[in-house]
Amino acid sequence: VDYFVAISRHIQEKIESIYQRSADVIYPPVETSKFYVSKEHDEYFLIVSRLNSYKRIDLVIEAFNRLSLPLLVIGTGPHEEILKRNANNNITFLGKVAEKELVGYLSRCRAFIFPGEEDFGIAPVEAMASGRPVIAYGGGGALETVVEGTTGLFFQNKTVEGLIEAIHHFEKMESKFDPIKIRRHAQQFDKEIFKQKIKDYITEKYAHFN
Repeated sequence: VDYFVAISRHIQEKIESIYQRSADVIYPPVETSKFYVSKEHDEYFLIVSRLNSYKRIDLVIEAFNRLSLPLLVIGTGPHEEILKRNANNNITFLGKVAEKELVGYLSRCRAFIFPGEEDFGIAPVEAMASGRPVIAYGGGGALETVVEGTTGLFFQNKTVEGLIEAIHHFEKMESKFDPIKIRRHAQQFDKEIFKQKIKDYITEKYAHFN
């Protein structure tokens, strides 16, 4: 391998740790143009995720059981039935939805919940491209896409109590989040920017071999 390209600083650090090699960061493409800012918002919080155990959706289910706030869960996966059995009536599982429906749900949610630790995390960027704030676990790629207090909030303890505390904090400052500013931030991860960066990178590195 001549050059490593990492999808986040989080992965850049892992490459350094495992291979003792430096890597350049180019964030992956997000089709931000598919999403829009809605003038109207509903009362539900939203999760869009593959329902695997490591995604920590169980943590969100327990938190919303205690809070009794409306939560919509979009996605399917092996952990789905367990999550459904543990969920109270304020939590609705929508399964797999059409892309147009997904865009609508994202644009109207009160906030997007992202409890896992991902290498980058496309879904939070899609939510921000819809102008919606993100409540995310403070680890992994989310630390590079979500801006504390501007485009969302972090919870540091991956516990039910930690998430509940973050939601209470969000409720106190919800009106301060500017949907247009949030969307503008997300657009730096647009696929057209990715295409240009990866093209420039390959052109520059390839020139070294000529």
